[in-house]
Amino acid sequence: MKILVVDDEERISDFLVKLAHKEGYTDVDTVPTATEAVTQVMRQEYDLITVDLKMPDASGLEIIGTLRNMCPHAIIVVISGFLPEAVSAEVASCVDLMLSKPVRIEALKRLFKAADQI
Repeated sequence: MKILVVDDEERISDFLVKLAHKEGYTDVDTVPTATEAVTQVMRQEYDLITVDLKMPDASGLEIIGTLRNMCPHAIIVVISGFLPEAVSAEVASCVDLMLSKPVRIEALKRLFKAADQI
């Protein structure tokens, strides 16, 4: 399973990578910006993509549709401390799950397993 973590907080990215490795998923890439996420998805397909919303160059919501179009089979999960109360129908149709930070470790483990079964 190939995982992409999109988050500008290095400690969050490092945590997700370490947890994925601990669970046996070692093919994990990280990028700190929305622009780099789109570039990375142009290069490779991913099975699981986690996206933060507040990043320095753009909101994760701005790239969700692009990520979905480029990786239609991927599970796309928004993980953010700033979840909006409402999202557009277009964004909602592109996101599989929205989780608020801090996320419980057990929830992340279940997420990895679910993505691996697709």
